[in-house]
Amino acid sequence: MTCEHIFKDIGDIYSRLFNHRAALQGLACNFVKEFEDKRGEKQLISLSRTLELVSDCRDRGFPWTLENIGPRLEELKESIHKMTELCDRISQDEQERKNEFLQEQRMRRHKEWEEFMQAQVNRSAKVDEDFDTKVKALHQHYSDLEEKLKTQGQKLL
Repeated sequence: MTCEHIFKDIGDIYSRLFNHRAALQGLACNFVKEFEDKRGEKQLISLSRTLELVSDCRDRGFPWTLENIGPRLEELKESIHKMTELCDRISQDEQERKNEFLQEQRMRRHKEWEEFMQAQVNRSAKVDEDFDTKVKALHQHYSDLEEKLKTQGQKLL
């Protein structure tokens, strides 16, 4: 008998520690009850309005839309095709203008480069000319000094 009491006590302890079904069920019922009380019939009214709107759209709006859009669909298709062609033409014109602009810019830069290179050639020629003039002047100066030395040296002797 003592074993039976021990097993019964262990079962009671186990169920108190690990069996939470009753407490969870009570909490869930309490939550649902509070939710329903707070919301009241707002959800039901909202759902019924939504059902009415969907039914109205299905019964009247959709058929009306199909009737009215059918004849205009071909016009819409043609209009879209014309607009697409116009957009393609505008895009092509813009590309041509862009290419013309780029070509003009290339020509302008090429002309500026040619002018720059010609200016560099002119400066180089001027520097070379100035250098040659200075070299000749120095050569003449030292030649004159040498002549003076020779004439002075002959006078001294």
